[in-house]
Amino acid sequence: MTALALALPQRPSLPAKSTEHLSLSTFDQALVQKACAILNVIHRYRLKKSPSSLDSESGTECFKFLALIYDQIKANQPVRTCLPAFPFKSPNSQNKVLGRLPDKAEEFSLAHINGLCAAIEDIYAPGAELTIISDGLVYNDLLGVPDKDVWAYGQALRALATAKAFKHIKFSRLNDLLHTDLPNELDEMTYVANATEFRRLLLNNFSRPNWDSALEISTNEDTCLTYTGYLKFLETDLENVYPVGANRSRKQYKKGISSIAKQMLFRGDAFARAVRERFPTHIRLSIHPSATGKSKIPIGLLPTHSTWTTPWHCTMAVMADGTVQTAPRSHFDASPDVYELVNDSTGAPSHYREKSPLLSWENAPITCEPLYPCGLLIRPANGEGSLTISDIDGSKLRALTELNSPVVLRGFAKTDDRDLFVKKAGELGTPLPWNFGLVLEVKDLGEGSHGAGNSLSAERMPFHYDGVFKVEKRVGGDGREEVISVPPRFQFFTAVTPSPADTGYTMFASSNLLFRYLPDHLPLETLKKLKWSVSTPSFGSVTLDGLPLVVSHPVTGKPCLRYHEHWPQDRTHFDPMEVSIEGEYGGGQVGEAIEALLYDRRVTYWHAWTNGDLLVSDNITMMHTRIEFTGGCDRELWRIHID
Repeated sequence: MTALALALPQRPSLPAKSTEHLSLSTFDQALVQKACAILNVIHRYRLKKSPSSLDSESGTECFKFLALIYDQIKANQPVRTCLPAFPFKSPNSQNKVLGRLPDKAEEFSLAHINGLCAAIEDIYAPGAELTIISDGLVYNDLLGVPDKDVWAYGQALRALATAKAFKHIKFSRLNDLLHTDLPNELDEMTYVANATEFRRLLLNNFSRPNWDSALEISTNEDTCLTYTGYLKFLETDLENVYPVGANRSRKQYKKGISSIAKQMLFRGDAFARAVRERFPTHIRLSIHPSATGKSKIPIGLLPTHSTWTTPWHCTMAVMADGTVQTAPRSHFDASPDVYELVNDSTGAPSHYREKSPLLSWENAPITCEPLYPCGLLIRPANGEGSLTISDIDGSKLRALTELNSPVVLRGFAKTDDRDLFVKKAGELGTPLPWNFGLVLEVKDLGEGSHGAGNSLSAERMPFHYDGVFKVEKRVGGDGREEVISVPPRFQFFTAVTPSPADTGYTMFASSNLLFRYLPDHLPLETLKKLKWSVSTPSFGSVTLDGLPLVVSHPVTGKPCLRYHEHWPQDRTHFDPMEVSIEGEYGGGQVGEAIEALLYDRRVTYWHAWTNGDLLVSDNITMMHTRIEFTGGCDRELWRIHID
């Protein structure tokens, strides 16, 4: 692991060798530290199969990117990145993809990279922008994809980004890199009519006539890696465009693929030169592995362990526990007992999911949509208000929540009926009253929140699990009385008022995802051995010692994080929460690593409350918090704890 990778966003540190290199008086050390933290965020999304220049002895190329970021934050501008990608769907819709338009794979991909920019904004107020530069017209004619399909894919992608409010993502087309007399806003017919001219201008203005593909492949590691990747996907992309048969042998097919791949390299070199001219101060991201990292940072576009990391080359499946799988569609079609195809609201194929009886309810037709990076959104299939809270299958909802939290239910009627809300809680399990009663009205009480932490205020809260301070006194095996934490199994919420826009988010961090992204120096087996302690003047003054940092889920058996974010007095107007881990006080290395991951956008779902939302979260596998909102506003949730 590199020194950069070990630096945490909240408290970034420079690599050992960088201090001397960047200690000149012309550099503002605070800005250098901030640039380092931002580069760490980008590095978290790095393509895993790509060697990293950040791992090299000198880290020379690392400082090229640091310098670009430094200049942008010095000017108090958004950190700007660009990504040549999202050309068009593979022409092989029989075996690889679901169609010619974006689907759930593109949605998750956009959510993933939008999260990268949002994570930068979490530590740097001006935020970040990622410009997707479509390279569709650079290559589509070589693959037999019509110009019209490239236009349709790009337009649908833009509409998807708008509909999902991916505010950090911008788009650019090939014609934006060229000097043409056409208007910036194109329509379909003008785009198609000029597509050939765009390609001609690109090659005339930016290609190198003496560029030798064979020489580049043999001498340039990055070119060789790209060429190898081209050969791999072209073999399946073109198997129906140029089928092997009586008129074409397998040997001829492979030779043809090689010719197309080399032409793609030639055009790609021209395209890269155009991108460098048009976006000279942007951090250049790439979907292709890089052996050197000299000019680009390779990133993965999908949250998957497989080698299928680009959504236009594969299909996505979501398992019952929320795990994302990516593969050619033929892989999922080959296992009809395991996977089923899901269509979107327009009837177009969207993604596969693991078959489960939990996803259909008797006499209550529903749609189930996976959320990024975790959780499930359930709606009435026949439109908003066609089902009420009474129609919800409590036992299936509980089981779904244990597998993939949180589960959001939107569009159900009568969710603000307190009696029905309480009744549904009883169907989910055993409701657990606290000293305030069964239903907690979660809203801003201002100074009235004292004594109960800051949960009933408009102030930002620490990450926690509900009930860490709900305690009982029991007699231990040695006969001594001890204080035991007795947290509930589930949280059940309903939003009874509209929430203010772009604030008051409730965040849910998945233990499954957090453990997936643990740094190498802090493996899960190490965390399982650790204990932690917490104390606060609130809740009648509670101190708990010897709490396990990791517990097993009572149903799934999976490891779950048990922790409360260290929350000292300088972070709150209310009572502090002092936390230590095995001798670490005030946030040591382990605590800082955990807390950084809790805020990681790959781990944590940010929920914006819509009036009428119901939400159930497994309080064992999930940690949660709420960001600040405008004090005194009408934001109100009701919450019941359930066992």
